Parts: sequence; structure tokens; C-alpha cells
Amino acid sequence: MADLGTLSSLGIGSGVLNYDVIDKLKNADKDIMVKPLEDKLDLLKKKESALSQFITIGSQVKTDILDIADGTLFAKVNTDVSGSSVSVDANDGVTPQEFTINVNQLAQNDVYESNGFASSDSVVNNTGSDVKLAIGIGGVTTEFTLQAGATLQDLKDAINNANAGVTASIIDTGIGDNPYKLVLKADETGEDNYIQFDYSALEDLGFNATNYTSAQFSSDTDVVNNSGSDQTFSITVNGTQYSMSVADGTTVSDFISALNNGDLKDSDGNSLKVNASFNSDTGKIEFDVQAIGDISIDDTGLLTNFNDNTDFTNSNRLQTAQDALFTYNGVEVERSSNTVEDLITGVKITLNSTGESTVDIKNNVDDIVDAMKKFVADYNAMISNLQNLTAYDKDQKTVGLFQGDSDFTMLSSIFSNDLFGTIRSYTVDSTDRNGNSYQQNALFSAADLGFSMDRNGMLSFDETKFRESYQNNPDLTKSFSEDIFTKLKTDFDRTITGDNSNLSLLDNQIKDEEKSYQDRIDAMNKYLETKYEVMAKQFAAYDEMINKFNTMSQSLNMAIEQTINSKQ
Repeated sequence: MADLGTLSSLGIGSGVLNYDVIDKLKNADKDIMVKPLEDKLDLLKKKESALSQFITIGSQVKTDILDIADGTLFAKVNTDVSGSSVSVDANDGVTPQEFTINVNQLAQNDVYESNGFASSDSVVNNTGSDVKLAIGIGGVTTEFTLQAGATLQDLKDAINNANAGVTASIIDTGIGDNPYKLVLKADETGEDNYIQFDYSALEDLGFNATNYTSAQFSSDTDVVNNSGSDQTFSITVNGTQYSMSVADGTTVSDFISALNNGDLKDSDGNSLKVNASFNSDTGKIEFDVQAIGDISIDDTGLLTNFNDNTDFTNSNRLQTAQDALFTYNGVEVERSSNTVEDLITGVKITLNSTGESTVDIKNNVDDIVDAMKKFVADYNAMISNLQNLTAYDKDQKTVGLFQGDSDFTMLSSIFSNDLFGTIRSYTVDSTDRNGNSYQQNALFSAADLGFSMDRNGMLSFDETKFRESYQNNPDLTKSFSEDIFTKLKTDFDRTITGDNSNLSLLDNQIKDEEKSYQDRIDAMNKYLETKYEVMAKQFAAYDEMINKFNTMSQSLNMAIEQTINSKQ
């Protein structure tokens, strides 16, 4: 009741026209004019809440449907590897298959180590000037400049900055007076990725530990050329040929002097530094080459015969570049890397060690079964909720919030038809009693997927039956599942979950009705407030008049009594 100020004494005059009377009259009007509207609004709110809950449950079922309808689950595969020689990763969608990998040889990087140095600050370029060096991989080399006075650390940094496919590092072995060694490692594996490094402009770093050894001579006065004409002696280092002419009658001693004096030159006149000597104990010429990579000697026409007398084993080559060799289902395969991604599309094979492994890539049917089970559980929860919303119990006289609403009552039959109303024909191979093969038509339905429905609309799923269908006919099982679940998706969008679905439109309708009823309730309450404020003022005026009449009556009675008393 609004504040009426001076009307707070209402009822004093009459004893009847008070606020209790006004409240009773107003409440009676509310029962007639407002309460039905409030009851209708309360029902609408209950419907809105129940509808929201049902749409939420339906949205969960829709998510389950999408997981099956888009084919993603059917594309998933599991990879089982028996053996430790390989690891295998298969992308979803890869065709299920089984194969054997027998690893005979792993791919390796080329790795070299230098001689030892006292520290990483040991000077390696003591020529007094900047020198040009070349380093690279498998025939592709990069030149770089090493400054005068450069240390072992400077050489390591220069190699790494050249970005030539070779990584240099310094290792402190802790052994002896010269524990520091420079290690070169090719960045990539494979026999074509062998290191080439021409450091002939420096003092020997010791990467090439090979001593090139000639045929045996009785002394250093023996001749190396008795052919009767000049011959050419050449050493090719990583594609660059260094040659010198050897005259007829040249002695071992003269040959060695020519090598040490830099007579071996390339086409630009650059000399190949060679440290040659005569070993009197063995009677052989020996020298080393300050380079690693492709090195060959051509001493045709000479008596030196270096190629047949040299042990080309390099003890400072810690690991030799080589390809991986393996068989795939008995077929010999060669790759430069231990990671093989081009053998089977979508499959990455990592070679771990030598030995045989069997790989089985198979469909992940367990995930599909789990998805089917989840769909059935969520679908049944939705149907149970639907039945409560549309129920009618004549004995208990209870009615569901949406009993008789076609937007709800038709849902169960729509979804049931999506699942069980689709039948597909296919052919199967059969044999008659005489052993003759023939083909006959067969029908495939949701029952073959393991689905069944009871008279209450509740789904069941037979996992064993589904696995059997998937094993016997995976393509048909996959396509049929995608077909019926795509239909379910379409109908869920149309009826429950879509922005313009039947239930979305119903939800908007209910909310509009709620607003309309709330507006009517507010307007009616405002009308009653105004009505009874006016009535209260009227009651106050009547009460004041009655109070005046009462006062006048009392005064008149007193005057009469006084007159009577005065005459006695």
C-alpha cells in the first residue's frame, strides 16, 4: 500500500473503514485478476526450464551422432609393432595392412675427429695470413676464410657459420697433454652426405689419418719412372685435381722433394701441401693429405702404385656415412635416413636398430564401439526425458508439460525411422550343395550394426554383432553407419538443435509469452495499486465526516443532559 501520509489514522472515526478492509478487497481482486496470470507465467517458466534441459540433452546426443556421421572414427587406426627394430606412426585413414620390416643397417652420419690440442685457444692458423678453406657435404662445398692466428675455437665457429651441412664441436677428452679435439659431424645421414674438408692451407689437423704408401723400393735412389717418357702424377681432392709431371728416370728422392716443394698444383696454380718421406725400414714412399672426402690418386705409368699399397682406413673417421638398408616384406629398400615416410602413404617408419619387426595397422574398432555405446546411453536418457514431458496418467491425473505437443510427440518416431527405416541391398558369395559358387542378394540394416529398439522406444546395442559386421564387411558397415547417422544429424538439426529447429522456435515462443504475461501482470498490479490508493483516500474522507458527526452528537447529548440536570 502506498504511503498516504495523514491517512494513517484511517478507521478512527468509523471503526470500519480501515486498511484491513482495503487489503482484503485488494487481495480478492488479485485472486480474480492477477493470480491466473501468475499461474500461467509459472507454467511457462516451468516449460522453458524443461525445454532448455531437453535441448541440452539433445545437443549431447547430437555430438555423439556427429562423432559417427563424419567418418572420423572409422578412419582411426591402431598400430601394433612386434619387435623393437622399428617404430611406426600411421595417420588416420591409412588402409589397414600388415607388413614386416627387417633392418639390416641403420643410416649414419659422417663423423671425424681431429688430432689433440692443448686447449680450445690453441692456434691452428700460424701461416701469418688469412687462408681459404672449403667444407661441405657430398660434393657441395662452401668456402670460408680463416683469419691469421685463428684458434681451434675460431675454426669451430667459422665452420658452423658457413652453414655447409656440417656441425663442428670441441670435446675435452681429458686424456694426455692435448685433450681438446675438433669433431665434425654431418647434419644429415646417408652415404651421399659424406664430409668434404680441404684444410691443406693449414698445418695438419689430423682429420685424415690415412698414410698413402707406395710400392717397395730398395733405396731412395731407385727410379719411379722408367717408362721412357714423362708421366703425370695427380691427386684429386674433392673434385679439384692437383698434378705434376714426373720425368723419365726421376728417383724416389726427387719424387719426394717435388711433392714436398708444392709441385702438385691445380689449374689455378694452387699447391697441394703434402708431407712425404721415404721409410727406409719398409722401402716405401709415405705421405698424408690434409683433406677429407673424395681423394683419389692417379699414378698410371709410374712404379709407385699407391692405390694397391695403401690402407685407406682412417682411424680418425669415427663413423662412416651410410644409408639405411632394410627389407619391406622381403623387398630390399635403401634410404638415406632412419626416418622413412615415403614407403607407405601416411605411414612414418622410424628405424631404431637392426632386426626384424612385424607391423599391424588395423582399424580402431574399439573407439567405434565406445562411441556407439555412448550414443545409445545418451539417446535413451533423452527418450526417457521425452516420455516424462509428454506423459499422461489418468489414474494419478498427471500430465506432462508438453503432453500432446506434436513438436515432442513426433520425435521418437522420426529418430526411430532414421535408424531402422533404411535398408541396403548388397551381394554376398555363397556356395550351393554341389560346391558351386554363386552370388546372392542380402539386406543390411541397423540390426546388422547391433541396434534394436523395444516397445518403449529404448535402444540396445549388441557389441559382438557390430564387431562381426565390421570384420566381415568393413566398407559396408562404415558407409551404412555414416548414412543413418547423417540422417539423424539432419533431423536433430531440424527438430532440436538447429538455430531454426522446431524446439528453438518453441523456446522463442514461450519466452515471448512469458514477457507478454509479465507485462499484463505488471499492468494489472499497477491498476490495483492506483484503484486502492483512491479508495483509501475516499475512506479517509468518509471517516473524517463520520468522526465530525460523532463529535457533534456527543456535544448535543451533553447539552441535553446538562439541561435536564439543571431542571431537577
